[in-house]
Amino acid sequence: MLDLERQALVFNLCLLLPAVLVTTAFVAWPIVKLFQISLHELRLSELMRPIVKPMTLANYERALLHPDMPRVALTTAVFTVASTAVAFLLGMATALALGSLGRGRAAMQTALISPWAVAPVIASVVWMLLLDERFGLINAAVLGTGLASSPVPFLSAPDWALLSVTLVAIWKEYPFFTVMMAAALQSVPRELYEAARLDGAGPVALFRYVTWPLVRPVAVVAIFLATMSAFRNVETIMVMTGGGPARSTETLALRVYTETFRFLSPGTGAALGVVTLFVGLLLAAVFWTAMMRKAR
Repeated sequence: MLDLERQALVFNLCLLLPAVLVTTAFVAWPIVKLFQISLHELRLSELMRPIVKPMTLANYERALLHPDMPRVALTTAVFTVASTAVAFLLGMATALALGSLGRGRAAMQTALISPWAVAPVIASVVWMLLLDERFGLINAAVLGTGLASSPVPFLSAPDWALLSVTLVAIWKEYPFFTVMMAAALQSVPRELYEAARLDGAGPVALFRYVTWPLVRPVAVVAIFLATMSAFRNVETIMVMTGGGPARSTETLALRVYTETFRFLSPGTGAALGVVTLFVGLLLAAVFWTAMMRKAR
């Protein structure tokens, strides 16, 4: 009996070995290198050579004590929270509306989730052209309808730029919530709605006491995944504003790229990458704790 169990264990470990090797090669080893680079002051040309310089925390000091860091952290928080929250509300509302449709539901759902299928860079380029101050169609419509007497600086004014990239991120992300919540809503037994209606429950009560408790686990997972995606979002901001104007749209993820490739300081960029990693792990721990608490 023990021999059979041991053979089964060895067989299972052999099945896991390829996945472990791939994970080590593409996840664990890069993280180790990230920590190593963050502890040395290096130039880009030195990354492929053996590191002989002494370890130092100067990169972390330079990254975290930079005068722009509070603003970068605030911009990251505003962009992440706003884009995720609004995208979830829109996705949830869209999923509920789709659930009440009969004929044409599949076609409508396909049309609504089409932004999700567009590559982030392509979507960002299209929106950048639409929002252009001189030639954009949106400004042409605003001026043509008399809503404004001069072009709106969607991408050239700090407040407008952050709002614009956030709205584009929402447009790109809300179809994800629509798909997730629509699938979750289909799993709710119809009998529960019928029983609640017999007890006099209205639409608000149905959602609060029947729908939401059953779809909440899916919602928590979807919000977590979307939060991490928004937190790591580089493409939208890089293409549309490059972090400007006046660094008003620069987030932590974009700062990693800027320090590494624009300022040619891979050590500082790696230090910011480590900070980003720990913030992501903290967010994961918070969401996991919330899920476990709700499960109990």
